[in-house]
Amino acid sequence: MTNKITQKFIDLLGPITDDRHHFSRYSQKPNVGGYDVFEMSKVQRELVEQLIIDHYKVRKVLWMEMPSGLTEDGKQAIVAQTHKIGNEVPEDYEGKTAYIYMVLFTPKMYDPANFMKEPVKDGCTFGPIIYNPNNFEPTRSVVLTFNPTFPQDLASEIDETELMKQQLRDKLEKVLSNPEEYMPEGYRGCLIRMAVK
Repeated sequence: MTNKITQKFIDLLGPITDDRHHFSRYSQKPNVGGYDVFEMSKVQRELVEQLIIDHYKVRKVLWMEMPSGLTEDGKQAIVAQTHKIGNEVPEDYEGKTAYIYMVLFTPKMYDPANFMKEPVKDGCTFGPIIYNPNNFEPTRSVVLTFNPTFPQDLASEIDETELMKQQLRDKLEKVLSNPEEYMPEGYRGCLIRMAVK
């Protein structure tokens, strides 16, 4: 599940989809860098600054045009590092200045441990695409759960086996007919490239 602070950034800068890379930055010069940038409006920028001030307890936020530069007084070199925003207590940045280069969002991610043990609907789950880290081959899974115990009054063992098979076929047909209904809930991460001094 997407954490609360990340959801605030998504609500502010979204909608976020998986069909392209999403990142936001504030630039006073239009189209700086020459790549696909979702430019923040002035209002969005101010709201992002307030979220960062509230979350990290920094004194103020300044924006960087490049991922490295100098501090506001020009005395120290700074390089933007990537920080994953979460609900946990952030590093001790209280009273410092945050130099923000960019706000980024991850693709939708899934926790396999959750959707394998807790089916999404009707005891079934249609898993997301997972890539093998060795050969990058995509795979998907369908999880069907069932109760292996059967009523004792069935005529024979063959009837029990056939009944179980038919129940599994019916469940698989339901999942394949409406895969979206059986997909687990994904979550996104929010990353901020920034330096704090």
